[in-house]
Amino acid sequence: MEELVAKRYSNALFEVALEGNTLDKTGEELSFITDALNEHPDLFKAIKSPLIKPVEKKEMMKNIFSKHLSRELLNFLYVLIDKSRSAQLKEISTEYHKLLARHNNTIEAVATTAVSMTEEQITELTDKLTKTSGKTVTLTNAVDPSIIGGVFIQIGDKIIDGTLKRRLREIEDRLKEVII
Repeated sequence: MEELVAKRYSNALFEVALEGNTLDKTGEELSFITDALNEHPDLFKAIKSPLIKPVEKKEMMKNIFSKHLSRELLNFLYVLIDKSRSAQLKEISTEYHKLLARHNNTIEAVATTAVSMTEEQITELTDKLTKTSGKTVTLTNAVDPSIIGGVFIQIGDKIIDGTLKRRLREIEDRLKEVII
């Protein structure tokens, strides 16, 4: 249910931003809000709380964010408060950024390796993933020594596991199947 709510509101916000030609600006402002809520969990608790009146929540949001947000996004926050949907703000932001990425034909990917990749390796892998996916790939490198070697790639909802850890596990499974 909450996912459906987040999609519905993010779609509405996306349409407004598309009409106003403010897609990227709206995305940046949403990121600013969610970053602030993550840094200040008490603020997020306050805007979700049924004990605080909507008028007080709106005033709080206005005082905190009015200098940093467009009037449209501030009004969007007011709508979320009026409809008791402010608890879904982070999910709405996530869904909005998915719509924005789809619109811009971009996709994020994470390449997990045992040691940090060089800029040259990141560029080379980004180019390969861009060619195979048909989308502009934004690649980040995460380090996890437990994978031993190779690379584990998550691109969108797809996973490419080319790690030595996986290969060793497969060999172990095959050896267990051998009857002595």
